[in-house]
Amino acid sequence: MNISNSTTPKPMAKNIFNSTKPKSMAKRKMNFLLFMAVCLLFFVFAFSNVQAKNNDKDDFTVVAYHVDLRVQVMPMPALKALATEVADLGFNTIIMEWEATYPYKQHSIISNRYAYTRVEVEDFIKHSEGLGLDVIPLQQNLGHAEYILMHPRYAYLRADKKDFSQIDPTRLNEARELFTELYTDMLSTHKSQYVHIGGDETRILDCNRCKKAWGKDGEELGKSKLYVNYMKMIAEIVTAQGKTPLIWADMILHHPDAIADMPKNVIYIDWNYGWDNDKFGATPVEIINKYNLTFWGASSIRSGPDDYHITTWSKHMNNQADYVTYAREAGFKGMVLTSWSTSGQYGYNWFHPGEVVELFPLRQVYPHAYPNDGYRMNVQGFITALKQEQAFVPKDFSEQYAQQRFGLSAQQAKRLWAILTSTTLHEAVAIGSKAFSGVKGLTDKERHVGESLKAVRNLQSQLHKIVPQKNQQEFAHYQMQIDFREFYLSFRQIQDLVQSTSFNEKERVAAIDQLEQLLARADKLNKRFQLLFTGALYDSEMTKLNEYRNTKIKYLLQRLSKQR
Repeated sequence: MNISNSTTPKPMAKNIFNSTKPKSMAKRKMNFLLFMAVCLLFFVFAFSNVQAKNNDKDDFTVVAYHVDLRVQVMPMPALKALATEVADLGFNTIIMEWEATYPYKQHSIISNRYAYTRVEVEDFIKHSEGLGLDVIPLQQNLGHAEYILMHPRYAYLRADKKDFSQIDPTRLNEARELFTELYTDMLSTHKSQYVHIGGDETRILDCNRCKKAWGKDGEELGKSKLYVNYMKMIAEIVTAQGKTPLIWADMILHHPDAIADMPKNVIYIDWNYGWDNDKFGATPVEIINKYNLTFWGASSIRSGPDDYHITTWSKHMNNQADYVTYAREAGFKGMVLTSWSTSGQYGYNWFHPGEVVELFPLRQVYPHAYPNDGYRMNVQGFITALKQEQAFVPKDFSEQYAQQRFGLSAQQAKRLWAILTSTTLHEAVAIGSKAFSGVKGLTDKERHVGESLKAVRNLQSQLHKIVPQKNQQEFAHYQMQIDFREFYLSFRQIQDLVQSTSFNEKERVAAIDQLEQLLARADKLNKRFQLLFTGALYDSEMTKLNEYRNTKIKYLLQRLSKQR
């Protein structure tokens, strides 16, 4: 039978809204309410699953704290205190950039005066693992290799005659031999599944041998292949020892053409300290989508332009707020909180061309001081940004932190945040003339050292009126930082005078008096600094840092007073 042409009446479809059987109004209403209840339960269940997925604050498998020991080396008790602190705050991993503090066996000349003993390293790892921290070693092998290449023993690996920062990436066989030995040594003391192989800021990919290696590929593809071939070789060294290599992502984002040739087990760490996500070239999301790679992210609590007199609190706290959100949305599997003691660039004291006496960091950041550290608020801010469901608001967090940690009133906590984030604490102040401008002097608007100094002294006065009720040593670092800023600007003001076009004999005498007064103040600051960092740094390091702050003052005084 052709049903569509049938004259037989069709039965009405049965549903709770339209039934062929008569029902009471009460029963129909009950069925309707039941249907709505089922729909509501389904919606709530589905929505809660989506929310649980979106708000899962444990979506970063690895939460790592980075320790930079290139300068400002901590005595072992302080290093253990650091591990205890970060474990208590919620980290599950610690990345150790030992550099020249590692006690190498076959290559002991690399180890510097502050190098730990093997017993100390093994004891630290045991201590950290007992706290639930996975200890990942970081061994640079291409860039940031000054601490290796400064030694004549390794001169054959230098990519440049005057810049000892980088291994020649065309020396694959020679580098393979050295770094197989160094990684074998370092991995003999570390149990982690991971090893960080560095690879950041390797800018010398255009040396004479490098250009020859590009061949017909041209500069972009040539640089990418050169970098990938070298880092692939390093990754294979650690993979052969059963480890998973981690690598900083900046260079591969900048030169991604040959990335498909990298080993598939490499994990890339995108470091972003407050800039656009395409700063290095390709964005991490582009690379992840195109090549199906694993990424971790890294923000920072100490980085450029920080110096002994600058800590850019607003930049770093906003970095935690913005970048953690980005990393989660990008699908990163881990997060690292970096803390850089220096820029990683060095000046050289040359004894003879090609023969260096010592390296000098171009910037030294205000140090850590565990267990009473001045950066603890920022570290806890990072953890809070990772864990809490609502958006992380630095100002709100810092005010709450100040009330709970220091016993401040709400108004005092608000004032503290306003002081720490004032632009006068980190803005650049110019003196002399503009480089390459052809103009011999700055305009009055550009010469604002005096205004900056006045503003900082006002902040200094406000901060000293805030009296913490507890954790006074931690709070004392804020006072030390702002006092260093005032001291720096005081010297900068004298420099502005002596570098002006109107500088004369009368002003020379006045400048000498001001410099002598400044050095007298420096002695008091030095003693406060030593007292605050006793146990956190070695005495000889504190002496070096005091010299770092004061040497330019002494040199200028000698010049103006004609000391012989």
